[in-house]
Amino acid sequence: MNNEEGQAAGPSNEFIELEPGSEWRFELEADENIAVRVHTADPIYINSSEIPRSTWYPLHRYLKSALYGPSGGRLEVSALPGSQYSSTTTSQPALVSLHLALERQRILARRHIAGSDAPAYDAPVTRGPRVMVLGPPNSGKTTVVKNLVNMALGSGMGWSPGVIGLDPSSPSNLIPGSLSLSTPVHPIPTHHLAHPLGSPPGSVAANTLSGDVSTMGWWYGHVEPSTKGMDLWMKVVDEMAGRWKERCDKDPNAMASGLIMDTSSAFAVPTLGTRKTEPKSRYSLVLHAAEAFEIETLLVIGNEKLSIDLSRLLPALNIIRLPKSSGVVDRDEPLRETEHTQIIRSYFYGEPALPKEIDILLGKMVHPDHSLSPYSFQIGWETLTILRVGEENAAPTSALPLGSARTLSRTKLSRVDPAGPAHVVRLLNTVLAVVAINKGDWTGAERKRKVKEEVEEAVKVECVKEEGAEGGGEGEGGDEGEQGEGEDEEDEDEVPYKEEIGWREVLGFIVITAIDTQRKKYTILSPSPGKLPSTVAIAGSIEWVDSA
Repeated sequence: MNNEEGQAAGPSNEFIELEPGSEWRFELEADENIAVRVHTADPIYINSSEIPRSTWYPLHRYLKSALYGPSGGRLEVSALPGSQYSSTTTSQPALVSLHLALERQRILARRHIAGSDAPAYDAPVTRGPRVMVLGPPNSGKTTVVKNLVNMALGSGMGWSPGVIGLDPSSPSNLIPGSLSLSTPVHPIPTHHLAHPLGSPPGSVAANTLSGDVSTMGWWYGHVEPSTKGMDLWMKVVDEMAGRWKERCDKDPNAMASGLIMDTSSAFAVPTLGTRKTEPKSRYSLVLHAAEAFEIETLLVIGNEKLSIDLSRLLPALNIIRLPKSSGVVDRDEPLRETEHTQIIRSYFYGEPALPKEIDILLGKMVHPDHSLSPYSFQIGWETLTILRVGEENAAPTSALPLGSARTLSRTKLSRVDPAGPAHVVRLLNTVLAVVAINKGDWTGAERKRKVKEEVEEAVKVECVKEEGAEGGGEGEGGDEGEQGEGEDEEDEDEVPYKEEIGWREVLGFIVITAIDTQRKKYTILSPSPGKLPSTVAIAGSIEWVDSA
């Protein structure tokens, strides 16, 4: 240790010597916040993102990860966590080999797009790799995705791979219940549980490059895909695939960079999504997503049976088996709930501030603080239209006339009545996805109503100009208007919008924190001040209570 290191090191700091090709693994508890610092010239990585030398790198509570030193190295730790150890058994070499194969495909695709001739012994490669990562629960799928993305971003080739998040229980960029498509351009660091693949842009500039990852989001509204919600799921995935295709058509670099897809553990369930009309179909989620995004490679982690089944179902695709890392931590239900809470809180309040025990450390510090100031306001029940997808109550089939059948769309929109029974409404602390509404989204009845309002408004303006000369006529007109309004109110529970808004890209998320039944107002928590970009929102089953 040189003099500079000795002066900067605190009295309680510990040093760890990493052997070449080994990992230092740690599991932080609720009261543990630490920082690490590299003291050697050899690089040390966390999820394939290099830790800056001689700079404190904060690691927040509940985080469970590993630091990898391909050539060994020396680490300084502000305080040793209760659960930590070093291991020479690592899956990093296998990930590096896979990255090199993907990198070769990206380079050949870039040459083809640029018009360069491919070598005679090579088949033409027209686009970058498209990889879907699959595996059972707690197999490390998101960690593998993050490593592959960071390797591509850290190669110095200027790639911007698409990151497809199809795991609503552990979303890569947004909040639980959402699906995302992001295009990071800088290696993504690892500091805390929230946003493992970078946070979306906020209303203020981020202090870290990972804080402004271009992200598009869609709302599924539940933490796991289900057979009941399969119609909505497939429409959302198709919409995402269409937007990615548009991006590739316009951006040659995106086409050459390819995409990496993170999936839910439900993808490994063979019978999920099986319809009554096709009882023998298996792995519907995998087949649909692979076709929509034109996947070429399936990376299966720690499940031999899954890889064998998929190789039979999809013989034209490359099926690669990757062993499960021995450092993967099983996440129980309380830890998942804590993760969900931190993810939603980070969406509204930004990245967590540095804990006191880390902020007092001497020396340079990687400062991931990206705090936001959410905005709370009230809005009337009649102003904010809240919808649900595929949850319309219907009479049982036995109550229908003989010989008739009920035909209901599984993606039909239903309006939520806040004055209804509490066990049916379920709006308090509910997360809502705000969606944009255009004139073309109105149904025929709503379009007529809008036109009628515009005509009535024009008539009122003309009447005011006449200075009340025709007062009697106004009274008659008022009666007619009331009668017409009553006619419209006959179908007031009918949703005036097309079903397509149920799987449209969302503008953002809000939370209902209080409901005033007497004044008929919601109290809304929004990530930014000002008017909502739209007064139509979709509810799901995701709830959040700000208990911090």
